[in-house]
Order: sequence, then C-alpha cells, then structure tokens
Amino acid sequence: MQNVIKIFLLILTASLFFLVSSSFSGEGDVVYKSKCGRCHTSGGEAPVFSPVKFASSQWERFFSRNKHARKKDISSEISAEELKAVQKYLMDHAADSDRPVAAGLR
Repeated sequence: MQNVIKIFLLILTASLFFLVSSSFSGEGDVVYKSKCGRCHTSGGEAPVFSPVKFASSQWERFFSRNKHARKKDISSEISAEELKAVQKYLMDHAADSDRPVAAGLR
C-alpha cells in the first residue's frame, strides 16, 4: 500500500511540475509585450501583430532567415535568450498550434 501511495505522489508531483513548467515557458510573452511592443503597437512604427498571424513553420522561417534584421536590427535591444523566448512563444501560440493566442499588442 505504501508503494502505491509513493507512486501516486510521484506521478502527482511530476504532473504538477509539467503544468507549472509548461505555463512558464520562459518569459517569451513578457518580452514580446514589453520589448516587441515598443514598435508593434497601435501608432508604433511597426504593424500590430499576434502569434496567430502565422503558422509555426512561418515563424520558424521568419527567424531562421533573420527577416527582422532587414527592417530593423534589434540585436542591441534584445538578448539572444530573450529572442529565443519570443520565438518559442510565437511558435507555441501560432495559428496552427494547439494553444493559439489571438491577442495582439495594443
């Protein structure tokens, strides 16, 4: 009986860890709203967008081809870690994801 309880607690702990870690998948949404939002807001110099603007493969292609640098180099404004977090956030919530997010920057 004690083994069953231990296994149950182990599974419960692992499940909780998974839920917490997946909901805090870095700080991509925070960086997206604070740093990307400087330009990508209503009245900003760049168009307003949300993760569902593109499918995950399109976001991946956008970042792999470094398309943002063609319009504005943001390397001095955002660290490589922050960029990866934003990329993950956009891809995790893209139009074809299982958790699409339609809220854009305002």
